[in-house]
Amino acid sequence: MVTRRLAILCAVALSACKQESGPAPPRPKAEPGVDVSLSARSLQAAKLSTGKPERVARRSTLSAAGVIDFVPNRVARIGPQISGRIASVPVVVGQAVGRGAVVVTLESVDIGRARADFLQAKAQVSLAESEAAREERLLDAGASSERARESARTSLELARVGLGAAGDRLHTLGAGSGPGASGFSLVSPIAGKVLEVNARLGQPVGPTDTLIVVGETSQVWLAVDIYERDLSSVHPGDDVIATALAYPERSFEGKVEQLSSVVDPLRRVLEGRILLGNPDGALRPGMTATALILGLPEPGAAQVIRVPRGALQTIDGQPFVFVDLGAGKFELRGVELGSVLEQGIEIKQGLTGDETIVTEGTFILKSEVLRSQMGSND
Repeated sequence: MVTRRLAILCAVALSACKQESGPAPPRPKAEPGVDVSLSARSLQAAKLSTGKPERVARRSTLSAAGVIDFVPNRVARIGPQISGRIASVPVVVGQAVGRGAVVVTLESVDIGRARADFLQAKAQVSLAESEAAREERLLDAGASSERARESARTSLELARVGLGAAGDRLHTLGAGSGPGASGFSLVSPIAGKVLEVNARLGQPVGPTDTLIVVGETSQVWLAVDIYERDLSSVHPGDDVIATALAYPERSFEGKVEQLSSVVDPLRRVLEGRILLGNPDGALRPGMTATALILGLPEPGAAQVIRVPRGALQTIDGQPFVFVDLGAGKFELRGVELGSVLEQGIEIKQGLTGDETIVTEGTFILKSEVLRSQMGSND
């Protein structure tokens, strides 16, 4: 009998424990339809921005993946035209340089020979000038002939041509014409930032070596493959929104700049070049990225509701916007997303377009929602 009573008491106790440890029912809203309520002081500190969703014409979209690359006229790969040994490297990666700035100095036997050739040509010009002047004096005194004078003049012209060629060679090699030096400098042909330094002191180098890469990356190219069947949907000048694998939450705007005039006969694709803005240098050559190419709105195209990206927040995988009810009160409204649009996202369901929504600062409101949910589970 005693054992039976103890079993009953234990069962009642366990039942009570389960009821106490079970989840509490959700806390009812303080006001129907209001998910977040901020005091006047909190509302001012939150610095929220609000606005109405926009209605825009639907545009065709095409997604294409590709690789980031330099814009050809915004990058310079610098190397010597002759063999030599590196004497100094006055630049480092990340350094800004101007056009004509010295990026590497080298020592070369070939430069010494070229400079000696220049000095020899200069001496020959001086000798030819003296000989031509001497023939002029002799001819005036009747002690020489016209033929001798013309021969001296021809020799002078040939010497001057040789001097010009020797000077041009030194200039092409990046060397000065001063006497007794075998050093020469490599300079940057463009203004930009030093992106690569492949030079070390004392390193022997030759004409096939790239020692310094200087680039200007405020704009980059995204090379994508456009399938033949999609070619009619893409045009030079089309707007583009790109996302990089390295920055999934960020977008980069640009335009289609070029379309190849040749289709690959095996893959049935042609290359498209997209020019993207990259003001902070986040996009780097070699990165992979996906471009959303936006076609031009067609006459009579259906209207869609668009909200800025900053208006959206996600809770447990569900996208939401915050509807401003006035007086510091906000409703958390679930929405269904559509296509990515220029400067925003399409909302397929959840908004009529007449609401006032929070467009910036939504993370603060999301934090308030999550905090209230945590409080209801205490």
